[in-house]
Amino acid sequence: MSISTMVTKMRLKFHVEAVDWNNALNQLHMISDEKAENKNKEHVMTIVNDILPRLGKDTKAFFKGEKS
Repeated sequence: MSISTMVTKMRLKFHVEAVDWNNALNQLHMISDEKAENKNKEHVMTIVNDILPRLGKDTKAFFKGEKS
C-alpha cells in the first residue's frame, strides 16, 4: 500500500469520526442542531468529493444506485 493510500484512509477515518463527534456534541447540547448539521455536511462532502475518488470509488455511480 502506497503512502498516499495510507494518508487517504487516515483522512477518511478522521472525517467519519468527526461526524460522530459532532453528533455526540449535539446530543449533549454543546452545539446547536444547525451548527452540527453544517459541520457534518462539510465532512461528508469532503469524503464524497475528495477522499472516495482518491480511493478509486466512482461516486457518480454510487448516487445512481449502481455498484462500483
